Amino acid sequence: MTLTSVLVTAGVVAASGGMVWLRHLGSGPRPLTVADIVADAPPELRTAVSILADPGQTNLMLAALGLGSIDGGFPYVERYDYTAHGLDAELIMLGGQSLADWNDEETLDQFATYLGVPTVTAVSPEPSWVRLQVRAWDTLAAPSTLPGAVHNGVDLEAVPVGVTEDYELWRLRVLYGHILLAGATGSGKGSVLWSIIAALGAAILAGLVDVWMADPKGGMEFGRGEPLFVRFATDATTILAMLRDAVQQMQERTVRLRAAGVRKHVPTTDEPLIVVIIDEAAALSAYATREQKAEFEQLLGLLLSQGRAVGVSVIAALQDPSKETMPSRQLFPIRIGLRLDEPTQTTMVHGQGARDRGALCDKISEHTPGVGYVGEDGSTGFVRVRAFHVTDDDIDRLVEQYAPGANVDLAPQGDYSGFDPDDLGDGDTDGDGLVAA
Repeated sequence: MTLTSVLVTAGVVAASGGMVWLRHLGSGPRPLTVADIVADAPPELRTAVSILADPGQTNLMLAALGLGSIDGGFPYVERYDYTAHGLDAELIMLGGQSLADWNDEETLDQFATYLGVPTVTAVSPEPSWVRLQVRAWDTLAAPSTLPGAVHNGVDLEAVPVGVTEDYELWRLRVLYGHILLAGATGSGKGSVLWSIIAALGAAILAGLVDVWMADPKGGMEFGRGEPLFVRFATDATTILAMLRDAVQQMQERTVRLRAAGVRKHVPTTDEPLIVVIIDEAAALSAYATREQKAEFEQLLGLLLSQGRAVGVSVIAALQDPSKETMPSRQLFPIRIGLRLDEPTQTTMVHGQGARDRGALCDKISEHTPGVGYVGEDGSTGFVRVRAFHVTDDDIDRLVEQYAPGANVDLAPQGDYSGFDPDDLGDGDTDGDGLVAA
């Protein structure tokens, strides 16, 4: 299959200026020329397509960037596909090349200049291959509204908390998973946490999920939703007490499940999933007293190492993902990096080589809170996502709809306007203990 024939037979979808452009490009009865392909491309991608659809132009670009030469040969463009953000081009690298040759910032900036787009990123889908992600549009530039109430069941292993850059729902595994969330001030950590709480709402109301919230800012961040939480702790003393109780309940449940021969707990109203959310975890892991810090690390380590199978999940959020602020970060199988200040912080969250594999947390715009990269144990790639935008009105609605007992009608069920509190029905109307003859 060559670039000048049927490389662009797939459907093309691209968002531009709020409009959606959709066209199917068929191979037709004759081979497509480069001019045909360019003419059918969206205006924002015509420069990129004119280069990628013409092997000669592609080789000129690669030679200028030091990635190919007449003597040493050129990487081979196998194909490109239009995507929601622009297009992805897959190339076979030359022998001796690695992703690092393509993925340094200067080279990517030069690719963007040549291809006439704001941004180009590069990942390696498999050895010897590189995928250039030519980004003409940021599909996550606009916030997404929190969905309405959910009245049916909640899949606790696929909780919807936002959207991906491919317009799919972003789902998180809360049951049997621990989640680490890191991001600078204003990066949208609150949006992620509130989106998780919102998605758990129906299960909270049904009694299948208990949320234990630690808000070390004195309750300012999550106090508005306090009726949704079984436990709500707002300082070091009460947070540590809450974590002690969580460990105790976890260990007691472990004994019960072991006695019953259960290896993997399924939440019930009697034994609900306990979700321990710790906002600004550094308040205890780095900035508390030495004794508090030591106890916090011990309790958190127990919950992370023993809680998943018995239905105790931890979600921890922090600004600085260093080892000093989160020493047990390797025990979180799901990690979310929002906007971070430095490239090294991306490594702290997602591990060595994360930026080379596409997690560019330090490149996220400050104007897109809630945007981040999600990585999970067992996967080398990352998903770019944005959490739902949650307003104060949304939180009030969540409390009204999902707080335990929120739907109980506490209004008088009859007309009690003539009720006399001193009349006990025994004729003693003045409360003196004497009944009139």
